[in-house]
Amino acid sequence: MTPLPRCEAAWLHGVALDYFAELVPDVPGPPMQEIDHWFEDPDCYVLLISVETERAGFSLIDRGEEGHELAELCVLPNRRDAGVGTKAATVCLERFPGPWSLGVASALPGTARFWDRLLPSLPGIEGLARGPALTPYQSHSYTFTIRDNT
Repeated sequence: MTPLPRCEAAWLHGVALDYFAELVPDVPGPPMQEIDHWFEDPDCYVLLISVETERAGFSLIDRGEEGHELAELCVLPNRRDAGVGTKAATVCLERFPGPWSLGVASALPGTARFWDRLLPSLPGIEGLARGPALTPYQSHSYTFTIRDNT
């Protein structure tokens, strides 16, 4: 995973529109101004998920006062069910040790199974707690800490 350069904002916008249409079908996807904000905000990290040299998705991490939030983790449909999401999520979380939170989307049933299986198995995870949904579009949430292994 590498930082996505700002010159890729149009690609990200197109992918994000499709992703949000799947995730929250009754809500319009983010306007280009929101995508621009992701690149401008020093507390946002936009990361490209790739497999070899092919784009496979993106992640958006927000840094807040109480830790990091994995705001979005999008694996393109043609790359799902091949371990790409597991690897990408693991790399994202391990890249930023400390406290974390994430909400689990309810529109895609596989999303809950993915996070419910992955998080308890991560090395270095501490204090994993399942909580209520943070938005009406989530089934539940998690808080936890990733231990710094450096």
